[in-house]
Amino acid sequence: MTMRPAHVQTGTNNRFTRLRRCLLAAALSLPLPALAAAPQACGTVIVPPGVGLGTPPASVTSLNPFLISSAYNGEASSLMYYGLLYINRDHKIVWPRSLATKIDVSKNNTVFTVTMKPWKWSDGRPVTTRDVKFTYDLIKRLGPTYPGYNSGGVPNLIKSFDILGPETFSVTLKHPVNPDWFELLGLAQFVPYPAHAWGKYTINQMWRHQSDPAFFKVVDGPYQLVKFKLGRFIEFAPNPTYQGHKSQIRRFIMTFLHSSGSEIEGMQSGTLDVSNLPFSLWNAVAKLKDVRRIKMTPNFGFQFIQLNYKNPAVPFFHDVRVRQAMADAINQEQVVHVLFHDASKPEYGPIPVIPSTFLPPSEKAGKYPIGYDPAKARKLLDEAGWKPGPDGIREKNGKKLAFTLLTPSGGTTSTLWTEIQQQDLRAVGIDMKIRQVTFNQLMALDYRPLTWEAMAFGWSLGSFPSDAAQLGSKGSYNQEGYNDKKMDELLAAVTTTPGLSALYAYEKYAVEQQPIIFQNDTGVVVLARKGLRGIRKFISPTGGWSPQYLHWTTPDCASQVADNVAPSSP
Repeated sequence: MTMRPAHVQTGTNNRFTRLRRCLLAAALSLPLPALAAAPQACGTVIVPPGVGLGTPPASVTSLNPFLISSAYNGEASSLMYYGLLYINRDHKIVWPRSLATKIDVSKNNTVFTVTMKPWKWSDGRPVTTRDVKFTYDLIKRLGPTYPGYNSGGVPNLIKSFDILGPETFSVTLKHPVNPDWFELLGLAQFVPYPAHAWGKYTINQMWRHQSDPAFFKVVDGPYQLVKFKLGRFIEFAPNPTYQGHKSQIRRFIMTFLHSSGSEIEGMQSGTLDVSNLPFSLWNAVAKLKDVRRIKMTPNFGFQFIQLNYKNPAVPFFHDVRVRQAMADAINQEQVVHVLFHDASKPEYGPIPVIPSTFLPPSEKAGKYPIGYDPAKARKLLDEAGWKPGPDGIREKNGKKLAFTLLTPSGGTTSTLWTEIQQQDLRAVGIDMKIRQVTFNQLMALDYRPLTWEAMAFGWSLGSFPSDAAQLGSKGSYNQEGYNDKKMDELLAAVTTTPGLSALYAYEKYAVEQQPIIFQNDTGVVVLARKGLRGIRKFISPTGGWSPQYLHWTTPDCASQVADNVAPSSP
């Protein structure tokens, strides 16, 4: 799972976050001029971090996926390292785009034997199972400080990791599992990293060098790092030794912006080639010349309000009736229509609505026990002993039903959405104050439970929608301190029971309990310069990037305006 800025669309990729999910759409079937029939490396493409995720623009702060996990950092690091597994939007492994060529599973679902294709690092050395073992060993060394610790059962479920040859390894588990769950959420984490280059460093040294270009010289992905200016930009060039689809552009630059409006300005001025279309600026695209608007597949995840069960200032979050009332008070239908132009659907549980692959039949029909119902919300609060005070805010034992929500700054739509929620909650007698901080501040505060009461986040799932990382009592992302024995039992059953029955039971209980206040994802729309093609292969629903599929169709692609912008200078 990956934490992301609130009220935005993003994804997770098997290559750079811990439990990844779907991806790959068909390429755009647009007619190209004859020149494009003979691909050639030319031109530059400049984008802000977060493209295809719908996230407010921000900065890349680290390139080491073991240390700091965020959608922005993951987009950058994934360009340099080739993933063991590549998962499409149907939640299936795409073998031609994976380092692995097959997975053999024992009859008792405890031994997974993986065969890899021949592959090379940029310094000429072969990528081997020793590099995969290095990844596994590093996860064990990092322990709970690893962002995806125990996601997909890695590493605690693993009994042994055995190298059977340079291109074959096996993982033996402590007990039988649901094979789909372990492959998509566990094995997908085993991205090989260069043991011969990284193995000489301690963890403290890795931490100090996580933004040092010299540390990341040995790569096996489509791109290599050229420059990294913290707070400004990061520049990549094609990796000449990459054995996959060759890049058709000669430079790929992520320029760091810090407001949604700057994306539109960049598209208007020509200093950006691809960006998100902020929903708050939906009509502004009509004024942009030579720019296309492309609707993308929504994130396989959800938005949510994280409730702090560890903070004694907000003990009422422990009452399920209060949580249900909060969920019933918020009008998701209105938000989806007014703010997100019907690009998503209401969502009240941990299993994403789009695609509906894993939803129980009743929820496919749109029937939830939770939904917009202010009258029901008021009744629940009455039953919980919270009575309206003189100002309309409910009180109990001299305490007001009030809390402060921390939400990331920089997004107009995010702010509007939060304010709508604030009004909806106040209408039933709940006072939610709003405090905006940067996303990086939000992530830092999340690990200090006495400094916050509630936070707004987005969440990206792996291809199998089990959320033990956040909702399990020992989950690696359970900073809020949620602890429910039945939830742990249901989550455990999801990982061991083939089929979908256990998943349905987990979903039903999570919807009823609202351990976090589940909310709809947003969908995302991307803006692209008219002469740039390959957008749908560049951006996957998992949040991963494949800019090697981008290409300019204009005859003078090498002289695109983007070639002369500031980031190309030292």
